[in-house]
Amino acid sequence: MSSEDSTPAEGTQTPAKSTSGLKTGIAIVAVAALAGTAGFAVANSTGGSEVTGGGPTAQGEGATAGEAAATVTAVDIPGENRGYEEVHTDEPLVDTDWLAERLDEGDLYEQGIVLLDVSEDLPTSELTPYSEAHIPQAQYVEWSSAFTQPNTREFISAEEFTELAQSLGINDDTTVVLYGDNNNWFAAYAAWVFNLYGVQDVKLLDGGLHKWEIYDGRELTEEVPSVPEGSLEAKPQNHDIRAFQPEVLEIAEVNAAAGGEAAADVNLVDIRSAEEHNGEVGVDPEIFQGEGASIWGHIPGSVNVTWTQIVDPETGEFLPAEEIRAIYEEAGVDFSKPIIAYCRIGERASHTWYALSQILGEQVKVYDGSWSEWGNSVGVPVANNSGQRAGLWGQSGD
Repeated sequence: MSSEDSTPAEGTQTPAKSTSGLKTGIAIVAVAALAGTAGFAVANSTGGSEVTGGGPTAQGEGATAGEAAATVTAVDIPGENRGYEEVHTDEPLVDTDWLAERLDEGDLYEQGIVLLDVSEDLPTSELTPYSEAHIPQAQYVEWSSAFTQPNTREFISAEEFTELAQSLGINDDTTVVLYGDNNNWFAAYAAWVFNLYGVQDVKLLDGGLHKWEIYDGRELTEEVPSVPEGSLEAKPQNHDIRAFQPEVLEIAEVNAAAGGEAAADVNLVDIRSAEEHNGEVGVDPEIFQGEGASIWGHIPGSVNVTWTQIVDPETGEFLPAEEIRAIYEEAGVDFSKPIIAYCRIGERASHTWYALSQILGEQVKVYDGSWSEWGNSVGVPVANNSGQRAGLWGQSGD
């Protein structure tokens, strides 16, 4: 599997307009308009041409835009619009001292705490995999299969999430503490999914397994805990914290029409590497399997803040809130506007979502389709700072 992003859903779908608390279905017709931009290329993968602005393209300079391509979808993603308030936690982070003290007090379940390990467990990791040893009283959740349906990349249903949560011993008043490897990439993704289904009290162990095992040198155990079945009932997905492609497409079109500037009333934050954002590289399909994209670059108007900029390189903990805010402001994020974060398959974007939403208290969505969806879609606008399209369908000379 990936060492970069998480998995979940998409397609070209977006929540229909609804009032708070009403179940919504999704049925959308999205039209991708193309516009000239300065300093990068906007790719139209159906029109046979590109608009260029500041660099050569794979099809030569001075090309004109082809006709806009229409993307049509009619799918049903049950959900509702519950706003942002229920997902904001007063104390979103707990440190390793806090957890060690709770463990010293005895049974976490009796204290109303469920501790979950959500790790990627790569063979190259310096950290001990859960199957060999783990933080005492932690249960394991397999990120690549627990949250999503087979073959669709859509999430499990609310009913299935209820079964999962209850099997982990989670009740309505449980404090769920998540941690993982890779500086909590997948733990943050799990936190976003838990919030998506209405779990109220969700926290991250700041620094994750790296902080506990490597930096602090604390104990691990082989014992797997057994907990009573919980009673939590999941809510439908909260579509106020999840973005679908047509919503992002509307923003991208506004930005592309403004020459690639962030002209829309929503910030787009691309948290991939600078090389991926610029369109200099894609991904190695032999490593990342189904996560590759035929077109390289970024969504027009997005700012690039790689997730590593907001964590301490030694401990893996989040930087102080004021430093995190300053990093995004310097990159061009306007905090008077809501934010949509994306990466390659949604997992690193969840890490950014946690920082911006939970730590800073901003209104943030995750576009979990991310670049694996956008970079394989026909007709959507793509910006490429390298001056030419890249990837499978746009190599120089093709």
